[in-house]
Amino acid sequence: MEEKIIPMQSATIGKLTEALSKFQGSVQQPKLNKSVTVKTNGGGSYKFQYADLAACVAAAAPALQANGLAVIQTIQGQLLVTTLSHTSGEFINSQMPLNSQTLFSTSFQSIGSMITYLKRYAYCAILGLVADDDDDANAACGNQVEYTDGKQSAAKPAARSSAYAKSGVTGAQLKGFMSDMNAKQSIDELMALWSTIVNDHPALKENGQLVNTLFQKSSCLGIAELELCRNTDDIEMLIQRWNDIWPATIAENTPFGNAIANKRNTLAA
Repeated sequence: MEEKIIPMQSATIGKLTEALSKFQGSVQQPKLNKSVTVKTNGGGSYKFQYADLAACVAAAAPALQANGLAVIQTIQGQLLVTTLSHTSGEFINSQMPLNSQTLFSTSFQSIGSMITYLKRYAYCAILGLVADDDDDANAACGNQVEYTDGKQSAAKPAARSSAYAKSGVTGAQLKGFMSDMNAKQSIDELMALWSTIVNDHPALKENGQLVNTLFQKSSCLGIAELELCRNTDDIEMLIQRWNDIWPATIAENTPFGNAIANKRNTLAA
C-alpha cells in the first residue's frame, strides 16, 4: 500500500501567518504549573518548572479563537501530525515520528505518556509558546530528571543553568525577551531588538529558546512579505533582501523556503 504524503502547508499561508503574528503578540504564556528536580552526574541538583499540556492549551485557547486559528493533533501511522489551521482554509503541518518500540509495546501507559509528552512539545513549537525553563539539555546529557507536581514543591532553583549563568539573565527575563520579539511587526524591528539583546547579553546568541523564537518570528514576517509579491521579479528582490537579513530562514525545507517554492510554482502555473 502506497504511503500517503502529508503536505507541509497549504498553497498560500499569508492570512494564517498574519493571524499567527497577532496571536503571538497577544497570547499569555502558559503558567509553569509543574516542577522538575534535576540530579546532575556530579551529585548536585537544581529545580526548574514547566507547563503541562492542559496549561498550554488553556493559555492559548482564547487568543487562538480571537484570531481564527485552531490546532489539531492526530496520529497517522507512526507520526504525530500537528496542524495549525486558519478560518481561511490555510494550514501548516508539523510531523513528529513516534518511537516504534514504545508504540508497539504492550504497555498502554507507556504509549499514552509518550504521546502526551510529544503533543505538548509539538503544540508549543507550532504556536511559539514557552512552556518550560531551559534545562540546559540535562536530559539529553544523561542527568537524572525527577518530575513532581509544582504545587508540592515551591522551592526555588538551587542553581541556575549554565546558559543563564553565563548570560546573567533569569528565566523570567528570557521569557520577556521572547514576548517582545513575538510582538514585533516588521523584520527590521525584530532584528534591531535582537541586536540590542545580544549586545547586552552576548551569551544569549547560543540560547536555543531565544534563537528558535527569532527564527519562527522572522519566518512568519517573511512569509507575510512574500504574500505581497505579484511576480517572479518581486520574489527575487525579496530573496536578495532576506539573504542580507538571515539566509537560513529561506533555506530549503524551512517554512519560509517552502513558501517561496510554492509561490514560484503558483506564479508559473
